Amino acid sequence: MTSTLFIVCLILAAVMITIHPALCIPFVIPAYLLAGKGNMHMDSNTSIILGIIGFILLLVLFVIVNDAFK
Repeated sequence: MTSTLFIVCLILAAVMITIHPALCIPFVIPAYLLAGKGNMHMDSNTSIILGIIGFILLLVLFVIVNDAFK
């Protein structure tokens, strides 16, 4: 159940980050707390999820830098 809630929080964070990056914070914090509570190790599923989050954050950083130079 913990891993399901963890994935749901990450999906909601990914959806909210498309609206505004600050809106994903209420979903990332519970996901982080659930990961610590559920004793999740760095298996392949967690690595994939963290890779997706990293990619989304890289895109957000690119958009912020691109807007700053306009």
